[in-house]
This record gives sequence, structure tokens and C-alpha cells, in this order.
Amino acid sequence: MAEDKEQLILEVARKQFVQKGYAATKMQDIAEEAQVNKALLHYYFRSKEKLYHEIIVKTLDKMIPRFAAAMSIEGDFWTKVENLVNTYVSLLVTEPDIPFFIMSELSQEQDRFVSELRLRAHYFPAAQGFVMSMQEEMAAGRIRQFPPLHLLLNIMSMTVFPFIAKPVFCTIFNFEEEVFNTLMEERKAMIMNFLRAALKPDE
Repeated sequence: MAEDKEQLILEVARKQFVQKGYAATKMQDIAEEAQVNKALLHYYFRSKEKLYHEIIVKTLDKMIPRFAAAMSIEGDFWTKVENLVNTYVSLLVTEPDIPFFIMSELSQEQDRFVSELRLRAHYFPAAQGFVMSMQEEMAAGRIRQFPPLHLLLNIMSMTVFPFIAKPVFCTIFNFEEEVFNTLMEERKAMIMNFLRAALKPDE
């Protein structure tokens, strides 16, 4: 029960930090939306700074290990790509505010975010291994020559951007949440089809 209450506080706080920014967010506002008294909020998180730091830590710990595992999975190159695409989309369907929080953090406290990211450097070799596997595929002629780092950027763009554009997209097409999420599930296959066509070796 206590864990549920703590998780609710973190979710409410992250939403408010995204919407208002760190400076304008007040602990009282977080307590009211989470329906807890301020004393209990301070019991869990002694200050706004500690609460904010906890959100950064939990966000990175939710993302980085999952993406590293997706790129390190056993199997061929396309298995790794598909797993990475599926992991990105599935995470953001369940945690759609993560991109907004990261964008907010990078625009306000980039050094703090990068410092936390560097503490997870032991996960970085997974991305380097993914690049090496792509280079092996190119050398074997199974995919066309293409800069590996640009492939990673393309995957990030195709999976993350729709969630950033979601408010605009859903407004224009009058989509409900469930319709958008179904579209994102379909998008997994669409992205894979696009990447396979883009990387198909020249005849």
C-alpha cells in the first residue's frame, strides 16, 4: 500500500514538473493532486529537490536497462532491431510522459541529467555492440551500407516522436487514447517494414 502511494506521488510529481517546470511546481500542489497531506509527502521525499532527483533516477532506471537488454538479446541483427523497436514503443505506450520529462530536464538541467546518465555507463557497451553487429551485417553484404549511428537516431525518431506529437495528432484526427495506442502497436510492424526496405542490399 505504501509503495502504491509512493508511486502515485512520483507519477503526479513528474506530470507537474513537465507541465509547470521545476521552479513553478510546489510540493503543496503535488500533495493535493496525489490526495495526500503535505506531511506524508515530506515523509516520503524530504524536499522538492529530492523528489525531483528520485524521478530522474527512476526514469533512467526504467529506460536504460531495458534498452540495453533489447540491443543485447541473443539472435541475428534483425532480431535485435525488432526487439529494440518493440521495447521503445511498448515502454512509451505505458509511460507516455517520459519523453516530455526528458525534454523538460534537458532544457532546464542538462548537466544534472547527463551526470545521472553517466552513472549508468556500464550499460553503454550494449549500444556499441549493436553498432558492431550492424557493421558485421554490412561487411557480409546482408544489408546495404548505412551509418550505424544514423540508424539508431532513425529508430529513436520513428518510435519516440509520435508520442511527442500525440496531443497535436489526436486533436487533429479526434483520436481517443485507445485508438492512438492501437496505432502505435501497428507502428511496430510499419517501422520494421520501413527499415528492412531501407537497408535492403543493392541488387
